[in-house]
Amino acid sequence: MPIQAMIAEGDLVAVYFICEGKHTGTPFAGVPATGKSVTFSLMILLRISDGKMIEHRSHVDVRDILRQLGVPA
Repeated sequence: MPIQAMIAEGDLVAVYFICEGKHTGTPFAGVPATGKSVTFSLMILLRISDGKMIEHRSHVDVRDILRQLGVPA
C-alpha cells in the first residue's frame, strides 16, 4: 500500500493510503469471507515523542468497504 500523502507538524504525522485487498479469512465487521476485492482509503494520525510513536488513530470508511462486499445499507 503506497503512501499517497504524508504531512507532519510538531509532534503529529498524518499519513494517507489507498489500500487494496481481497476479503478472505476471518470475518470483517461480522461479514464472512466473500472472496471479493475491495479498495479503500485509510488515514492514520500518529503522535511522536522522543522518536517513538506514542499515539495512533486511524480512520477508514467501513460503510464503503461493506458496500463493496455487497452488504445492503
